[in-house]
Amino acid sequence: MTTQPDYILAHDLGTTGDKATLFDSDGRLVRSAFAPYPTRFPRPGWAEQNPEEWWQAVCRSTRQILAEIPDSGARMAAVSFSAMMNGCLLVDDNGVALHPAIVHADTRSVRQAERIAAVVGEERAYRLTGNRVAPYFTLEKLAWLAEHEPDLTRRARWCVQTKDYLQGRLTGVWGVTDRSDASLTGGFDMERGVWSEEMAVSAYVRLSLLPEVRVSTSITGLVTPDAARETGLRTGLTVILGGGDGACATAGAGAVSAGDTYHYLGGTSWVASVTDRYLPDPQRRLSVFCGLAPSQYVLYGTVQSAGSSVDWFREAIGVGALCSGENEYAAMERLAASVPPGSRGLFFLPYLAGERSPIWDARARGVFFGLSSAHTRAEMARSVFEGVAYALNSNLAALGEIQPLPDAIRVLGGGMRSPIWRSILSAVYGRPIRLLDRLSEATACGAAMAAAVGIGLAPDFQTAAALFAPLGEEETPNPEAATVYMRGFAFFQTLYPALAERFAAL
Repeated sequence: MTTQPDYILAHDLGTTGDKATLFDSDGRLVRSAFAPYPTRFPRPGWAEQNPEEWWQAVCRSTRQILAEIPDSGARMAAVSFSAMMNGCLLVDDNGVALHPAIVHADTRSVRQAERIAAVVGEERAYRLTGNRVAPYFTLEKLAWLAEHEPDLTRRARWCVQTKDYLQGRLTGVWGVTDRSDASLTGGFDMERGVWSEEMAVSAYVRLSLLPEVRVSTSITGLVTPDAARETGLRTGLTVILGGGDGACATAGAGAVSAGDTYHYLGGTSWVASVTDRYLPDPQRRLSVFCGLAPSQYVLYGTVQSAGSSVDWFREAIGVGALCSGENEYAAMERLAASVPPGSRGLFFLPYLAGERSPIWDARARGVFFGLSSAHTRAEMARSVFEGVAYALNSNLAALGEIQPLPDAIRVLGGGMRSPIWRSILSAVYGRPIRLLDRLSEATACGAAMAAAVGIGLAPDFQTAAALFAPLGEEETPNPEAATVYMRGFAFFQTLYPALAERFAAL
C-alpha cells in the first residue's frame, strides 16, 4: 500500500530566525519548529546576517519537524518558502555567498538613494517601481556595493533574496526569484513586469546580476542528494518558489481577490488592499508590491512604530511595577481600559522612529499633544493605543481613495490578541474587523498556499485560502466610541501638518 503524500512544509525566515510549519492537505497546522540566527550591526546603519546561518536554521527546524512527526518525510508533497524582503546577497556561479547578507534594516546606502532619485526623478521612479527611492531597497544596496566593493560586484553572478538563496541550496538552481520579491527591490518595472534598465543604469548595476522572475507557484527544482543529507528531506522532493513575507502574509490573511483588505499588527504595522491591476497612488503616500497570484498587486501603507510604541511606553513608565501578579501587557491594557475613548482630549503621534506612510518623514518624532495636569498615565497609555490606530486609519483612508474598501477588515498579527487593540481599531476604523483563526502564522500559510497551488492540491488561491486561512471571531465597533474617534481622527489629521516644520528644525 502506497502512502499518499499530503504534507506541505513551509519555511518562514524573518529577522530573528526560521519558523518551519508543517501543514496537511486539508490546511491543518500539524507542527512548527523555530531555529534562531543573529543579526550583526558592524557599523551604524549597517545590518547583516550570515547566509550560512539561514541554511543551518532551515536544516535544524526541518529535522526537528521530521523527528516529531515520523511519517512526515515519506508523506511530504512539497516544501515552500516565505522570507524577509528588500535584502541583497551576491553569489557566484555555484551559489557561494561572497559577503554577509545585507538585510532590509540596513540603511548604509542613503547617498546612493539620493543619487538615484536625482538621476531618475522621484515621481518617475515611483511610477516605474510603485515605491519611493529609499536606502532599504535592494537596488540602493547594490549601488553601494558597486561603489564600495567593485571587485566583489564583478565576481558576482547573481543578486539573490533570502528565500532564493535557500531555494538554491536545496535544489542547486540559482538565478531565480518571484514577482513579489522582485517588486520590492526598487528596480522592477511594475507595469511591464520586467527589470527596469533605467533604474539599473542609475544605480550602476548590470542587469545580468538580476535573476529570472517567475510566478510564486513555480517549481524551482527538486531536493538534491546533498541537501537531503543535510536537511533530512528526501531526495527529489518538489520545491515551490514561494514569495516574500509581505506577499505571503497577504495570501495567508485570505486577501486573495481584488478589494480584499487586511491589517497586520506587529512592532511595525501595515494596512493593505489587493488590486487586480497596477494602481500606484498619485500622491505617492502608499507603496505597491506584487502578490503571489500572477495578476495580483498589493497596495499598502506602513506605520513604523505601532506595537513598538506600546512597548516603549510600557517600559518608559515601568508598567512592571504596577502588575500585581499579572503580566506587563495585561497591566498596560487594564490601565488604558480604565479611561474612556478619546483619552480625555490627549493625543499621541507615534513617530518614535520617524514615519513612513502616509507622511514619509524620517525626521518626525513622537508627541503627546494636549497634556494637562488632569491627565494621568492611564490617559497617556490609552492615547498611545489610539494614536497608533489613528495613524493606521490614515493609511486606510488613503487606500479608500484608490479603490472601495470592504465592509470588514481582516486583521492578523500577535497584537490582535489584545482586547483593547481590537475594540479601539474597530471603533477608529468605523467597521467590523475579522480576526484570522491563525493570527501569527499568516506568512507560513501564504507559503503553503503557493505550494498547494503549485502542486495542484488547490486550483487557485481562492480555494487555497478556504483551506489555509480560516477566519475567526468578528469585532464590531462600539457606536459611541466610533463617534468619539471620528472626531478624534479628524483632529489627529491636523497635527502633523502643524508640526512638520518644527520636526525639521529639531
